[in-house]
Amino acid sequence: MEEQIIYHPDFFVIPEGGGKPHIIAFQCAECGKTWFPVLPYCPSCWSEKFNKRELSKGILYTYTVMYTPQQGIKPPLVFGYVDFPEEGVRVGAQLEIDAEKSKEQLKIGMEVEVIAGVIRKDPTGKDIISYKFKPAV
Repeated sequence: MEEQIIYHPDFFVIPEGGGKPHIIAFQCAECGKTWFPVLPYCPSCWSEKFNKRELSKGILYTYTVMYTPQQGIKPPLVFGYVDFPEEGVRVGAQLEIDAEKSKEQLKIGMEVEVIAGVIRKDPTGKDIISYKFKPAV
């Protein structure tokens, strides 16, 4: 098996034993505002104290098909922004869907779920694994 690299294991968790992957946001311990990714301090109240919080249900805010992505990423790919209304954050990531079928299979406002997937290769050819989104089942 090829060696893989987990991109940002500090906020993307792939549980051992087959649990669902999830994204970790950071909730300010002082004012309660949630941020993603973690920041050195809370922009709302300047506190430096955060608690980790697993993001809940995601809703597709928007998406686009990219035909010229950055180096190491195979085109075409679908990239989108997902809102997590309960936490008040928006996360951008690749969508695990065929770019040619995206118009038929994706609808703004639909529920999506977090999955783990290869987002690109590093300069040595190793797979870089991170969070992606796909339509919820």
